Amino acid sequence: MNDNLMAVVLVVFLSVTLFGYVLMRGTIAFMGRYRETFTEQASFTLADMFLFLDTHVLWRINLVAFIAIPLLLWFLTNNLVLVAVALGVIAILPKKLYAVLRQRRIDKIQQQLPDGLMMVAGSMRAGLGFAPALESLARDTDPPLAQEFALVLREQRMGIKLEEALAHFNQRVPVQDVTLFVSAVSISREVGGNLAESLASLAETLRRRLIMEGKVKSLTAQGRLQGIVMALMPVGLIAFLSLAYPDTMHDLYHTPIGWGIVGIAVVMEYLGYRMSLKIVTIDI
Repeated sequence: MNDNLMAVVLVVFLSVTLFGYVLMRGTIAFMGRYRETFTEQASFTLADMFLFLDTHVLWRINLVAFIAIPLLLWFLTNNLVLVAVALGVIAILPKKLYAVLRQRRIDKIQQQLPDGLMMVAGSMRAGLGFAPALESLARDTDPPLAQEFALVLREQRMGIKLEEALAHFNQRVPVQDVTLFVSAVSISREVGGNLAESLASLAETLRRRLIMEGKVKSLTAQGRLQGIVMALMPVGLIAFLSLAYPDTMHDLYHTPIGWGIVGIAVVMEYLGYRMSLKIVTIDI
């Protein structure tokens, strides 16, 4: 009897040890792939925005947040759903932050582009060529537009054709304003024409478009705010009920049915917010 018990204990011990070893190896491999993906994405994304930061430091900060915040929430609330939500938010937060920073940079370039094109047109009217006019723009304009045109000129000095360098600029800033600028330059260099007048006319058109977009955003600001308030209202209500009536809300966080309800609510919240955002988004 004792021999059988010892055999069972030994088998259980070996099974648990093997499972722990496989789990540890899988975790190490997953973290290695996640670290490589994180640092590579951060390096390319930040380089596109001319932000040269140490990606290994960013990885350490992300890893500490990935471990410390869920553990802290678990010890404070003993709520598995909240821990899972925190893990999901931390996992997608870097990508969202990169997207927000990149969009802010693109918006800034769109704001600067009409004035920049007027500067190029004025320089060409004064007798400069297109490349010297771009050099003057890159020297006298504030970032990020100056950084982009300085990179265009640097690529041209390295032997890349101007059309290709401008196409790379359009790839880094994929907006219609830059596409129109690149197309105007390419057409003028291929078939001829007064490039200075074309750039001046394009700058005036882009400036009027920015004014119209500003008016549309002002008129739809209330609708966007309503979408945000309606999306956050259920979250605030659940938080209040969880603090005021923890016993009543216990099953919502500690049973499979409650987890399913929370999952469905999160999906419908996201769809509702995206739908309200789509309604008030008007393309010009």
